[in-house]
Amino acid sequence: MKANNLVLEVKGLKTYFYLDEGVLKAVDGVSFSVERKRTLGLIGESGCGKSVAAQSILRIVPPPGKTVEGEIVLYRNSEAVLDLAKLHPRGKEIRRIRGKEITMIFQEPMTSLSPVHTIGNQIMEAILLHVTKDKRYAKELAIEMLSKVGIPNPHQIMNEYPHQLSGGIRQRAMIAMALSCSPSLLIADEPTTALDATIQAQILELMKKLQDQFGMGIMYITHNLGVIAEIAQDVAVMYLGKVVESAPVREIFHNPLHPYTARLLKSIPKVGRKARTRLEAIEGTVPLPIGLPRQCNFCPRCPEAIEGVCDKDIPPLVEVAKKHFVRCFLHTQKAT
Repeated sequence: MKANNLVLEVKGLKTYFYLDEGVLKAVDGVSFSVERKRTLGLIGESGCGKSVAAQSILRIVPPPGKTVEGEIVLYRNSEAVLDLAKLHPRGKEIRRIRGKEITMIFQEPMTSLSPVHTIGNQIMEAILLHVTKDKRYAKELAIEMLSKVGIPNPHQIMNEYPHQLSGGIRQRAMIAMALSCSPSLLIADEPTTALDATIQAQILELMKKLQDQFGMGIMYITHNLGVIAEIAQDVAVMYLGKVVESAPVREIFHNPLHPYTARLLKSIPKVGRKARTRLEAIEGTVPLPIGLPRQCNFCPRCPEAIEGVCDKDIPPLVEVAKKHFVRCFLHTQKAT
């Protein structure tokens, strides 16, 4: 893969939280990449480290969290590279990148938007910081962005406060703010979770349209596999802070190799399923990643675990087919 196709490359990222109970390994050796004009879907149950991985990229991990190892390589249009992991979280350089080259849509716009500032003021703030100092031009650009994301009467919305808007309009306003500075990478952290199915479909269609228009890479974080099938070209499956499988989206859906991925897919409701039949649930819950034994993290919940193998060591991430990587002892021997 040529470097100029890449927007972001994460290598061996480790982000730990140092608690009284011990070291919580939220992200533990994660590697993935995002290409221009392509969407990487990051999936897994709650507590698998998806959002912390996104926060690590933007260097906004809350204390007592700390990125202790790994590289976060940002590829710019000039092909100059920058390791974000080496930047100070509150330094001038990362502040110039946040909101300009890398932007983020958060899960719940009502808690992400300021309740005491108008939508227009909040979008203009990003534009004035990263694009221009001309307030009149910033206002014109903000109105244009609100119009591009399909908000009716953008002049009026500019003067509205978040609580005066519906959930769908608030989310569109968040997208307008994120795209107002033409970023090369957009991180979307479950941006449609709180929306109904109709608005969700509109938001996904809007993101695909704007991706084609701006040529940006998207990192889409969700636990909704239906959304991944709709928007992503590449998929990385996370479990307990590690990537357990990664492949193109069609390969993941048609040939899931890791037991965890297979069971995530089986838990999706399917058209044609007989009425009153139970969905297949994954037994157990995601444990707290503190003081875990040296074994496959999914071993305690895996019906295919090999006694004396899976419970004795951590499987490596191996390539079993072109661009298809899996972290499982069931496939390690086949690859080697």
